[in-house]
Amino acid sequence: MSEGRKGFRETIKQQKSAVIYLSIFAVICIVGILAIIFIGEPEDTTKNNRTDKIVKIGGVNCVPKPNIETYLLIGTDVKGKLTAETTQPTTEEKIYGARETTKKADEKDTYNPGRADVITLLVIDREKNTYALLPIDRDTITAVDSLDENGNYLATTDIQLSLAYEVADGKERSCENTMKAVSELLHDQYIDDYTALSQDAIKVINNAVGGVTVKIKDDFSDSDKSLKKGKTIKLSDDQAQHYVHDRMNVGDGSNECRMRRQNEYMKGLKKLVGEKTDKNPKFPIEVYRDLDGYMITSMSGSDSSKITKAVLKNKYLGTFEIKGKSKKDDYGFNAFYPNKDSLNEVVRKLFYDEVDSEKNRK
Repeated sequence: MSEGRKGFRETIKQQKSAVIYLSIFAVICIVGILAIIFIGEPEDTTKNNRTDKIVKIGGVNCVPKPNIETYLLIGTDVKGKLTAETTQPTTEEKIYGARETTKKADEKDTYNPGRADVITLLVIDREKNTYALLPIDRDTITAVDSLDENGNYLATTDIQLSLAYEVADGKERSCENTMKAVSELLHDQYIDDYTALSQDAIKVINNAVGGVTVKIKDDFSDSDKSLKKGKTIKLSDDQAQHYVHDRMNVGDGSNECRMRRQNEYMKGLKKLVGEKTDKNPKFPIEVYRDLDGYMITSMSGSDSSKITKAVLKNKYLGTFEIKGKSKKDDYGFNAFYPNKDSLNEVVRKLFYDEVDSEKNRK
């Protein structure tokens, strides 16, 4: 393993001791949800590896923005709780992905760590009091490490980003492995912490806010007939799960279509979280506790009320997009290939200031 990778892993371990929180304001996702839940200030904002060193991103001289915090939000396709015990996959499954192996019809498969169906990076600029979201297509083809049951490195292969969660333990190591893959995709951007949620967490959060209201813009007739196209509906917990999770039998069946719905749900959810937090400052902590078992996170929730209010007051810069091309891979699965120019531009806007020379920033 390279020294850079070893250093990254050590940094992750050190970072876990930091007091960082999440704000329930959120994004829910495919077969899971992705919430921007409970984010707050670290005890020491200088402990990460960002420096003033000039780097070139896509041929452009840049310096890192000084007070950026990044949090990876993972919506898994796991039903129930993420804390359930599972058996370990074979080495072949670890390296190439469980989907490429076959099992006998009478062989019971108890290993199901799940995949990262929704992957979103929350980027907070503490200096400018802003935040932005960067959804990353789960089908993105990128370098992903496979780990054994002890977390030891096995191999690196170019596969779907969603599999970074599957080829580890389905718990903390899966989150760290996904975080590492995302970091390397984004030119080795430092990521402060992570939160992963099971798809049943959608119901927990939707119930906590009393239901999110959305306008149905896609055809759900093959998924949930109660979600009638053109209607504005206050989603029940079951409807919310269908709305943010279902893909194959909804609209054009694309992940892009589902990501649009998730963004709409997030907008409504954020508004309701703000209202409930204003009335009850303990609301974020209560939801944090409700999510016990449905959530794996490297963050604490003890100060989430104060942090939620802070995040909700920051200026929202919008949702950034990495453009690219989608096609079927050799196994017939979707594969998304990021456009290098688009990727570089997004990285520059979120994490860097461009400079004319080594002394002057633009």
